[in-house]
Amino acid sequence: MASPPESPIVSFRQDEAGDWIAELACGHSQHVRHRPPMEVREWVVTEEGRRGRIGARLPCRFCRMPRVPAAATEYKRTLIFDASTTPSGLRKRHTTKEGVWGEIVVLEGRVLYVIEDEEDASFILRPGVPGSIAPEAPHHVEPYEDARFFVRFLR
Repeated sequence: MASPPESPIVSFRQDEAGDWIAELACGHSQHVRHRPPMEVREWVVTEEGRRGRIGARLPCRFCRMPRVPAAATEYKRTLIFDASTTPSGLRKRHTTKEGVWGEIVVLEGRVLYVIEDEEDASFILRPGVPGSIAPEAPHHVEPYEDARFFVRFLR
C-alpha cells in the first residue's frame, strides 16, 4: 500500500467540538487530536506546541484523489441526491465518459467515495471536501444517512 503524499501544516483551527484541525499547504485539512493511547499528540493541546508544528508535514489522503484540470468547465450537473434518492447506478461500479471529469459536491453530511481500481482509495467526502472523478475511472459512492450531494460534470 502506497503512503499518502505529505503536505506541510500552514495553520490550525478548531472545529465545533473544540478538536484541532491542521490546515495543510495542499488546501486540505486534517484533524490532529491527542487521545491516548490511540492518538498521541501532546503538542496539539498548547499554543506553543501547535506553533512549533507549523511547517511539519502530515500525510494527506485527499491528495491521492485525481485533480480536475484548471481549464475544465462544468457542462452539466445532476439533481441533488440524499441517501434515499441516490440512483442505484451511482452505488455500483460505473465510470464517466472519455474526456469527462466529475466532481462530487457534498452540501450536507457525508458521502463515501471509492475509486475502485486503486489500492486504499476510499474517501469520506463532506461539505468543502469534494471528490474528483477522473475520466473513465471506475468508482462508486455510498451516501451516509445525513448526505445531500450532487455531481458536476466537466470537460
